[in-house]
Amino acid sequence: MEGLELLASLVRIASVNPPGDGEGEVADLLREPLDAAGLDTEVLVSPQGRPSLIARLDGPTDRPPLVLLSHSDVVPVEEDRWTHDPFGGEVHDGQLWGRGSLDMKSVAVLHTQAAVALATGGATPEREVLVVLVADEEAGGAEGAEWLVDHHPVRVGFRDTAPPPEVLGEGGFGLAGVLDRPLMPIVVGEKSPLWLRASATGDAGHGSLPPADQAIAGLVRFITAVSGPRPARLHPVMRDQFAALAGVATGTQRRAFQLLAGPAGAAAVRVLAPRIRATSAVLGHLLADTVTPTQVRAGYKHNVVPGSAEVTFDARLLPDTDVDALLSWLSDVGERHGVTVAAEQRWSSPVSPRGDLFDLLTDVSAALPDGPLPVASLTPGVTDLRFFRRRGATAYGWVPLVLTPEQVATFHGADERVPVEQFERASTAMTDAVHRAATRPGT
Repeated sequence: MEGLELLASLVRIASVNPPGDGEGEVADLLREPLDAAGLDTEVLVSPQGRPSLIARLDGPTDRPPLVLLSHSDVVPVEEDRWTHDPFGGEVHDGQLWGRGSLDMKSVAVLHTQAAVALATGGATPEREVLVVLVADEEAGGAEGAEWLVDHHPVRVGFRDTAPPPEVLGEGGFGLAGVLDRPLMPIVVGEKSPLWLRASATGDAGHGSLPPADQAIAGLVRFITAVSGPRPARLHPVMRDQFAALAGVATGTQRRAFQLLAGPAGAAAVRVLAPRIRATSAVLGHLLADTVTPTQVRAGYKHNVVPGSAEVTFDARLLPDTDVDALLSWLSDVGERHGVTVAAEQRWSSPVSPRGDLFDLLTDVSAALPDGPLPVASLTPGVTDLRFFRRRGATAYGWVPLVLTPEQVATFHGADERVPVEQFERASTAMTDAVHRAATRPGT
């Protein structure tokens, strides 16, 4: 089955999470070409019944294994907002449409094709290569990547006799339209989620005789005070990225990037961040922590003023954020408005160092059509790579698909689609990168 046909078949499996039905069918379909190529495959099932596929190509075990990480689940859809069937896997206007065509079944196919080519091409791997397709990523990964890393570490590349694995996963898609030259991010770290719940209490009463102390009013004032981007600042990875961008930009863009990368960058970013955010939401949100209200609950009847109200927040934090300091600030603001703030979940993820694999990805990226500029980057979204990084793996988000801002906006949205020509180019690039990474001699 050719790559595009395989991707279309995977998109037709509605592996929506929750509940994750269809994850096993995705794993079974991808298992077929890996089995046929001679890889050793197995499906491990979590305590809650969620299946993850591991395919192993043998190689020396005294070197870091190469892990190709993707996930089988997708987010829900609002079908009435789609131009074409979100689970049709149809090609229209040179693009394959459907949920998962970008996030992340396309990447699973790229990894599978690369592993099959390596296994059947006569090369001798200098290390183990693992294709790992996990369940449950879209709901946090507890039944997928986190469970595998915690309970089956050897099966996903963590051996006592070898250095931790090197991992390729999602997060770094190419981007056209920001500069004259496309960008190809190599993601070395990501913003971490901090999930919060804020609660307010007040006097209950009749809507016709509203009390002075109202829970909803206090909560609204708190939401207004804390929501949005925090003061802009430059993480070292982003400072380096701006230095690289300054080398290829022209005119006012070049001067702005030079300013951000220079000694005055810490002050300049506070001035320039709104303009950058308006031009590129992805780039702009890598310049600040964000605090975003996601759910508000209050009241039970139209003419009753409730005595309590609550809101949940999804805060996304740069890797070097002082989480305790942020929580202290939120609590101080909450106290002024009669609101209590509690952290429900907090995660962290280190930044991976740049090494030989990073340099290899840089070379492959630069050789893509139109010569994208490879840049080290962060990603605003959370990925399963964080579980591997925490255990000591070097992990990079790298997907050699160059997309327009319009196409990027379809991640988790309506009309998700992948350009066929870009997918075929990405297949060649991924196969090249995996071959070179797997067969280079050890040092």
